[in-house]
Amino acid sequence: MSELVEYNPVEEVQHDEHIHHRCHPLHLTWVSGFNPRVSLLNVSTSRDRKELVLASGNALLFYCYDGEREKITPVIGHKNVVNMIGCDESGRFVVSSDCSYCINVWDRQAGGGESHHHPIAIRTIFEPFKANGDIGAVSLSCDGKYLLAGGGIPNEQGSQLKLWSWTVGNDFPDDSITLPTRLGRIKAIHFCPDRGRRNQFVVTLDSGVVFGAWDCKEQKLSIQVPKRHGFQDYNDTVFVERTDRAVSVTGAGMAVLWNNDRKFSDAQEGGVQRKEFLKYLHLKYASINVVRSCDEKIVTGDDDGEIRFYDNSMKILYWFKQEDLEPIRTLSFELVETRRWKQPAEPIEGDEQTPKEESTEKKVVLNIEDIAPKDVSFDARPVIVRGFVSATKSGKIYDIDIVYNKIQELFLQSPSIITAFDVHSARSELCTCDGNGRFVVYDLKTKSMRLALDVPIQRTRRGRITTLAYSPCGTFLAGGAENGFLWMVEPNLMILAGSSPLQFTSEKIRLVLFSLDSKHLVCVDESNTITLLHREKDDWQVMGNCATHRLVDLAFLSATDFVSIGEDRYMVQYTIHTDEMLQLEAVSIVKRRRIEQSAFPTALLVLPGGSQILVANDQLKFKMFHGRSFEILHTFLAPFHDGPARCLRQLPGEDYFLFITNNNIYVHHLPIDGNPFKYLAVRGHPKRLKALQVAWTVRCAFTFGEGDHAVSMWKINTSPLYDNLKHAGTGLDPFCTLLPGGKRGCYVREILSLFFYNQISPKNSDGDAELTLRDAMNVQDVPNYLRSIGFHMSEYEEQNLCKEMELTGTYFLTFEEVLKLFLNHRTAAGGPPTSEDVRTAVTYVGATTSSGKVDLVRLITLLASMGEPMEPKTTEAYCRILFPAAFEANEQDGSPAPECGTGEDCTNYIAIDEFADRLC
Repeated sequence: MSELVEYNPVEEVQHDEHIHHRCHPLHLTWVSGFNPRVSLLNVSTSRDRKELVLASGNALLFYCYDGEREKITPVIGHKNVVNMIGCDESGRFVVSSDCSYCINVWDRQAGGGESHHHPIAIRTIFEPFKANGDIGAVSLSCDGKYLLAGGGIPNEQGSQLKLWSWTVGNDFPDDSITLPTRLGRIKAIHFCPDRGRRNQFVVTLDSGVVFGAWDCKEQKLSIQVPKRHGFQDYNDTVFVERTDRAVSVTGAGMAVLWNNDRKFSDAQEGGVQRKEFLKYLHLKYASINVVRSCDEKIVTGDDDGEIRFYDNSMKILYWFKQEDLEPIRTLSFELVETRRWKQPAEPIEGDEQTPKEESTEKKVVLNIEDIAPKDVSFDARPVIVRGFVSATKSGKIYDIDIVYNKIQELFLQSPSIITAFDVHSARSELCTCDGNGRFVVYDLKTKSMRLALDVPIQRTRRGRITTLAYSPCGTFLAGGAENGFLWMVEPNLMILAGSSPLQFTSEKIRLVLFSLDSKHLVCVDESNTITLLHREKDDWQVMGNCATHRLVDLAFLSATDFVSIGEDRYMVQYTIHTDEMLQLEAVSIVKRRRIEQSAFPTALLVLPGGSQILVANDQLKFKMFHGRSFEILHTFLAPFHDGPARCLRQLPGEDYFLFITNNNIYVHHLPIDGNPFKYLAVRGHPKRLKALQVAWTVRCAFTFGEGDHAVSMWKINTSPLYDNLKHAGTGLDPFCTLLPGGKRGCYVREILSLFFYNQISPKNSDGDAELTLRDAMNVQDVPNYLRSIGFHMSEYEEQNLCKEMELTGTYFLTFEEVLKLFLNHRTAAGGPPTSEDVRTAVTYVGATTSSGKVDLVRLITLLASMGEPMEPKTTEAYCRILFPAAFEANEQDGSPAPECGTGEDCTNYIAIDEFADRLC
């Protein structure tokens, strides 16, 4: 692996058809913004084509703008949030790192320079610092040979530097070195761009600067820490091109210059050139965030939004500010040669050749030195520097060319964290809202911003818009805020409605939802009040309100009926009274039914036709209820890898629905039967997904997560689900994969033996009659059979199970049907309660003493009065079987046995460990 192998994709594959999309149910195709907290890269090699690399969550965005169209190519290669990006001097190889999981090296020219394919991750280093902390910074050497990473736990063990010759493919670093603990965490790493010194680098830390070098012959890292001079809060450090100096900038507006130490001027080849403090300059009263050296000039960007240009001796040459003063966070220069004006060729003496006649339409050639701005020196020399890109703290990107005095804003703005979004029901349109109250409408076909609106919200957390909803007809857009304001927007023009904003509550509006005919709007606030609004001409008027439970999710059954689920484990149905002659409330509760015993519902989905309601809970189950009576129909096992299902959304016109968990996005095939091969997922966010919407016009899903400045667009592909089901097998084959050992394991053989043993048990025998074994079990025996094989259900769960078996219309169930019931109803963990679970339960009900023992007398009394009451006689009988030693003392005394169930003969205490072991 000493050389890079060129990647040549198959030519028959179309540009829009990626191999990842053919293998995955969801493929990231577009992102509406980027993360401004991560410095971007300008990898443009031509002045006519802008190419940038940005970060958004755990994805990298390769951005291209040719003057007419913007193109974004997102790629995912990280598990956590991307925190650093770097590249070599050619811009071909890009390195990225996340917080702690991996470092990736990407080849931007995979398949040829003009290829339209995604960049390829050609090298991945997993967990470079193992359990010793996070990745702080990464950098590639200018020639692209070496990869340097810094990280660790700075406060305890000190930060570490590790270097890889990444093209060789070693999993372990070539060398590593530990930095002093007093310097703090690593902020940035830069290699020296000058030829002959490309093995030298500088590391910027919180409280200092470290200079280092890599010796290729000795295969050794060496560092040098200059003497301390009282400066703190370093932000960035770079080598000054074509000099032996380096310059650092700090949060106090200081510039610190370093020069070669004259005492150690004769450094060994490949060793670190020792630096010493030269001088410091107080340049600003604001923080200087970034410094770069390019075209023999030093460029800085600060919190005042000012970009300054200095010469290599730190003499001021030129400066300018943006119209909107925003802190500068990134400066990145093009990878092109410096523009120079060439002197016209003088005629050679003795050349008798007559000059050619010049065309009358000769193009006027501009002299760059004439149009370039002049510096502030007495000579007024032109300031010539290549174009660069600057990014501000608020997420704006500017392409700047000071020679031609051009400033152009690039890319989609990401000024603040996304707080809400929704998709249009009929058009390919997406609307987002951020923490500053800015509504932005995107055209999903062209993937460009179409309209924008700045809502005058309060610039506090109390004024943020937290929920957004389009009406089914698409002519209305409603947004609820934390201060109780309801903003009504006309999405076609992106203007506020005449009566906007409405305020009918001072509490946070948690949810807004239009009725199916778009005539009513339901709002739910933090005080658990449902407010109903009705549209009258161009205004929305409050019709009435209704107090309800702590609502979790809401959905309409029809134009006038809607249903909700709440944290009180109830499902509630409401109706809207539209007849003005009736003296009734505008909205009222017509039905309440408890749907859970110990689990909390997390989301609901009304299936097509409105006759069935699908509910997900936090115990990783899907439950199907009747749309009118709320009777339970079925219970199914939900995905159990990443938390409960949330935001259930059906793909219109297809037998699929989508949902999210903490980090994953799932596509599930209908109908649900508990088959684990009927759903597939992709990792959608490194922290936590917050919302999901589906747009049927482009057949895509849209998500955003915690801390995101953008909404992600995922192309839906159901083909992998078909392939998954095709190879999963039939009958019990896919279900037995959930059991230890699979279909042919000892566990399945044991429960099958118990299934037939139930038919020959004494209660099923009739004297000397001949017994006939069959693959069927009486539905009355199923609950106890499930308890015998490991599912210890409560009485409430047994009632639900019996109701589901009644719907089958038969009195006998086959082994396949019983096993499916077992797998769908049992706990997601798949096993009986552990000893720790028993200890927790007994302590919680109060049956233990101060010495840590279980009082059987108190336990029998509590079980007869708490929860699902048990008969005292039954409880005592179980205790006599499990703990016979507790009853032996009174029986040996010959005293008359007390009345059963009183617990008077249970005089001994049982150690809690012994009690838990017996029950398990």
